[in-house]
Amino acid sequence: MGAKKSKSKEWYTIMSPKFFGRKIIGKTMVSDSKKLIGRKVIVSAVEVTNNFSKYYMKFILRVSNLDGDKLSTDFNGSECMRDYIARMVIRHIKRIDTVQDLTTKDKVKIRVKGMAVLSRKAKSNTLKRIRKHINYLIEDVVLKSKLEDIVEGILNDKIKSYILREIRTIYPVRNFEIRKTEIIK
Repeated sequence: MGAKKSKSKEWYTIMSPKFFGRKIIGKTMVSDSKKLIGRKVIVSAVEVTNNFSKYYMKFILRVSNLDGDKLSTDFNGSECMRDYIARMVIRHIKRIDTVQDLTTKDKVKIRVKGMAVLSRKAKSNTLKRIRKHINYLIEDVVLKSKLEDIVEGILNDKIKSYILREIRTIYPVRNFEIRKTEIIK
């Protein structure tokens, strides 16, 4: 038996996307740099933005380019952590989930998953009206915005507060959150 020749591993620096300021968000070690392109990287929103009020959110980034020892990433989605969702949804409280596949102004296909939490029980026709209105509002925001604006709107709660304000005209909704976004390829 011949001795196996092992490849030496090299360190690569992972950079955040341009609209997060191209900050260093981590390092990875790999023997074959070709395996890096397309790899997903999950980071906390606090790491990327230094906004501690978004402790419950994480971003999914995808390695898109290799330049020397630096890896460029693209935004691939966002997600609220499960324990945050579990704290919002307590017993005897109604939860309304929405899922939509939309295209942004800059032609990026995105799946947006929203969640509203009611403060008390409601009739089924009221729930249908709320879901339909949430779908309309999310579609309106996404179709008129670029991907970068949507991510910024999620981070600064602009989209959340807009949708909350609008759906509270129908029924007293306790909370709303865009719990997940995904880029569709």
